[in-house]
Amino acid sequence: MKKKNFAKFIIIFLIFVVLIGSGLAAYFLFSEKNVSRGRDTQSEIINPARDLSDEKALEQFDENFVLYLLASIGASRLHNPPLSSNTPKIEMFVSNDIYNAEINTGTISVRKSEIAKADIIIRTTKEEAIKMIRDKNYIAQSFREGESSIELVESKTTLLAKGYLKIYNELTGEKK
Repeated sequence: MKKKNFAKFIIIFLIFVVLIGSGLAAYFLFSEKNVSRGRDTQSEIINPARDLSDEKALEQFDENFVLYLLASIGASRLHNPPLSSNTPKIEMFVSNDIYNAEINTGTISVRKSEIAKADIIIRTTKEEAIKMIRDKNYIAQSFREGESSIELVESKTTLLAKGYLKIYNELTGEKK
């Protein structure tokens, strides 16, 4: 009888250890420290509109402007879900142009084209994008006032696992 109780105790203890270990592993996988260990793309690139008039910036608007804007909103903090190779993918409509971005270990890659299976879609105009690039404090205002928008395409679980929901909440002031 005592051996059965001892065996039950050992089994319960092992289950408890596994649960605690899993909880700690999940905490470290999803913690902000781990998420942001990729490079800070914004600090490594120069503001493409820095020395340009608004008219020149509109004429020269390209992938570098989109890269800087995405870095400004914190896209370099996005990450693959744990144990997955499913990288974060963003499609961005800027006036009549379509750009896509993929984030891999904190590095944002931008191309001028559509992307299959985007996680979110951002819509704005070149004029709004330039305003946001010039003034980082204006970014959230643009989204909150409806001048720019974010469409959440993937499931809430996927968006949470990749880090999108924190950025969405910061930009829109809404809780998802």
